[in-house]
Amino acid sequence: MRLVLYNIRYGTGAGWKYHFPFPFSGCLRRTEGRFRRISEYVSKLNPDLVGLVEADSGSFRQNGRCQAESLASRIGGESVFACKYDSGSIVSKTPLLKSQGNAVVTKLPMIGAKEHVLSKGIKKTLLEVEFQDFTLFLAHLPLGYAARTVQLGEIAERCVDAKKPVLLAGDGNTYRGERELRSFFRKTGFKTANPANMPTFPSRIPALALDFVLYGPGIEMQRFDVPRVRFSDHLPLVCDFSVGRSPKERRSQ
Repeated sequence: MRLVLYNIRYGTGAGWKYHFPFPFSGCLRRTEGRFRRISEYVSKLNPDLVGLVEADSGSFRQNGRCQAESLASRIGGESVFACKYDSGSIVSKTPLLKSQGNAVVTKLPMIGAKEHVLSKGIKKTLLEVEFQDFTLFLAHLPLGYAARTVQLGEIAERCVDAKKPVLLAGDGNTYRGERELRSFFRKTGFKTANPANMPTFPSRIPALALDFVLYGPGIEMQRFDVPRVRFSDHLPLVCDFSVGRSPKERRSQ
């Protein structure tokens, strides 16, 4: 199976033009054209599963159309979207911001999907999608180091408690490097699909490995790549993997 993880920055583009005529003005741009190009590129990768970080569920930028649903229609699958802000917060009810979140697009049949609210940070939502043979968690961790540390601890507990093999993917904002994940690895026994620590950000001159795909017992990683394309300020991650049974599943037989 093939997983593509991509922080698409809502389709608002990358480079210095994003900050012209004033800083971050690019977040207000219309995105249909740019997202169409992203969709065309991703569909050519022939993914079974796509994790979209910073996806738009249908704001004015996208002319009311959900980006995840549009991509699902293109590749012949289905999608699930979660606003990245706590549903009880004012932020999640604010125009534009309420349309910002993360999404899973899949050709594989979904058994179910859940949104977990983590305890710290502004971006608090952890999206869980269950498939027949494995579970995918999709996250976008906060910029603050302390909040990231708390969230990683809470996510680790969910990964350990999962009854099926687990993939954890997302934008970690781990500006302090892989050492931020050491505690997570110790608690879960997970591995990284990117052992060479290939950088994913910024897309123009990649220097930091902010985006990750981590996998637990029962998952076998067969191929990993970080294509050098500049549709977003992040680079996409492409992973080919297979699923066996986790030790927990084998013990339950």
